[in-house]
Amino acid sequence: MSSWIAHIPLLKERLGLNDQLLGLALLCAGMGALGTMSVSGWLMSRFGSRKIAILSGIFFSISLIAPGVATSFWSLAVSLLVLGAFNGLMDIAMNSQAASYEGLARKPVMSSFHAFWSLSCWCGSLCGSLFLAVPAWTWAHLPLISLAGLALTWFAGRGLLQTEPRTSGAPVLSFPRGILAVFGLLCLLAMMTEGAVADWAGVHLRMSYQVKEYMTVFGYNAFALFMTIGRFAGDPLARSFGRKTVIAGSAVISGIAIGMAALAPTPWISIGAFGLAGFGMANLVPLLFSLAAKRAGGRIEQATSSVFATGYLGFLIGPPLVGFISSRTTLPIALTLLALGLFVVASAVLRLNGAREEETGSAMREPG
Repeated sequence: MSSWIAHIPLLKERLGLNDQLLGLALLCAGMGALGTMSVSGWLMSRFGSRKIAILSGIFFSISLIAPGVATSFWSLAVSLLVLGAFNGLMDIAMNSQAASYEGLARKPVMSSFHAFWSLSCWCGSLCGSLFLAVPAWTWAHLPLISLAGLALTWFAGRGLLQTEPRTSGAPVLSFPRGILAVFGLLCLLAMMTEGAVADWAGVHLRMSYQVKEYMTVFGYNAFALFMTIGRFAGDPLARSFGRKTVIAGSAVISGIAIGMAALAPTPWISIGAFGLAGFGMANLVPLLFSLAAKRAGGRIEQATSSVFATGYLGFLIGPPLVGFISSRTTLPIALTLLALGLFVVASAVLRLNGAREEETGSAMREPG
């Protein structure tokens, strides 16, 4: 996905899209993902998460090529609808596989999976920057990444867990209720900002500072790099200061940093601020998942699936929301307004009851 993100600023210029049209095109990716996520529970109940992960990984890799060669708004919208559909389905299947492995490992490992996801975002955006620096080879970027995705899917597929299909056909996803709804909404605000930075950081650098084409990736590259560092440091920080403290402090830091990135006087200050925002954003979602799991008691599977689904909705609506606001104001104002949601996250987490219980102990109860 970070490889596709690298092409957004250039594609916006090539197709002559304004902020609102680009936001609508990005919304199609969210609509596609929501469509497949709504039936993912039924699909995995029939075929198991392993088969769904492999098949969605294959088709996701193939569909990565189409957005880069789009010739109009409508061809871009349709290609993103397909791309988002397979991406959403793959996300659910991967998280189901990760949850199954976590149960077998008898210890929390989800943060490590999230950290490697952030690492791959940094690698993908760096690779995109290298291809954009040589215009003659830009056309080959997404096809080569597509081939790499197919190879990695084949390699990883051999090691995935053979989960048993659910004969009852019960959906994996469910709507969060009570305190889980609170965590779901907090994850929605966090992931909404994360998705907006991913899709709009490059556009902001290009429009606000007129940086060279290869530099448009640097904002998201810095964001992903420091998010990776932050997630690898997340568990020690949580053990030292407590989950709620880390979430609140991280939300405040990232909110301030995104405001700095939006209003910075130079592109390099903006890029540095995007990096600081990535470090702050790193542990918001993993630690919110952790707190939700502790509050769920024996309903851990319900907590992780419902909270994830609600939060993922924010990841999808963030980019088009920025486009909508930007078309009526400016892009820096839109990014600043979106960052205000992070202060809501900090305030809400500090107001949660049961602080002592959530500051100690494992987020996942070991079986046995």
